[in-house]
Amino acid sequence: MIMPGRQHQALLLWAVRRMTADGFVVAGFDGVADRGGSFNALPTPFSLAGRRPDAWAAKDGGRLIAFAEAKSAGDILSRRTLSQLRTFGAVRMKDGASLCPLYVAVPREAAPMLDEALRSAGLISARNVIRIHVPEVLLTETGRAA
Repeated sequence: MIMPGRQHQALLLWAVRRMTADGFVVAGFDGVADRGGSFNALPTPFSLAGRRPDAWAAKDGGRLIAFAEAKSAGDILSRRTLSQLRTFGAVRMKDGASLCPLYVAVPREAAPMLDEALRSAGLISARNVIRIHVPEVLLTETGRAA
């Protein structure tokens, strides 16, 4: 198993914080993130159609679930990522009426690549995909106060 890198985990943290701000309760989080707090203690997310999201969450008593994916620039256009986007972007709740939200966090400079990946996955105009473009300066640790 490949251990996720610091940038990936920082992006994932941005995604789950946005999910939380949108009213979701995060129930699964893959790996450990600097400043991840209680998210780091959550279980690994479940697999769905042979793919495991980086995180998942629920709201409204479980009537709606959401998935999160964090992608570094070098991974956005991979076949694995396109498969994940297609899978998680098409999940519907049991009632069949609601598509599950898919939060995707990427470095801001890679936003055009994310658009290309979403276009390839048939999700470019999907209303359930929430894009999170994180400035690169917020993804690096300098270790200095000034």
